[in-house]
Amino acid sequence: MTGIRTQSNGGSRGGLACPRRKAPRLVLGLGMSGLAAAVDAHFRNLGWDVARAPSGEEAGRLAHRHKATAVVLPVESEAESGLLTCAKLTISRPNARVVLLGPEDSGLARFARYAGAVGYLPTSAGAAAVVRAVLGN
Repeated sequence: MTGIRTQSNGGSRGGLACPRRKAPRLVLGLGMSGLAAAVDAHFRNLGWDVARAPSGEEAGRLAHRHKATAVVLPVESEAESGLLTCAKLTISRPNARVVLLGPEDSGLARFARYAGAVGYLPTSAGAAAVVRAVLGN
């Protein structure tokens, strides 16, 4: 069966083809933190597909593989800076919204914008702030 649904296979428009819309995809590179769990739950309630990665580097790989709509990354990571991962993502996935989390530092916030992030939040920001940044509100 293809991704096209008709009345005979579960669609609802009298036999006309109704393509299914793909859910937006969010990749969280925040490990298994409480913040990641809260953001994950919120976006799943909105109908998004959510993937969680243990690190920023793995989040970058998942974002490429799964054609992410949005990515949330930490600035500080073990092997690769979140700024570098963000820059790579904005080149390969220019329509993806990348939000970075890090220490309260206006210099890092400027670098984040330069790297292509749509938002930079302090790590103390709550889930609501992350949700607003990802959605662009």
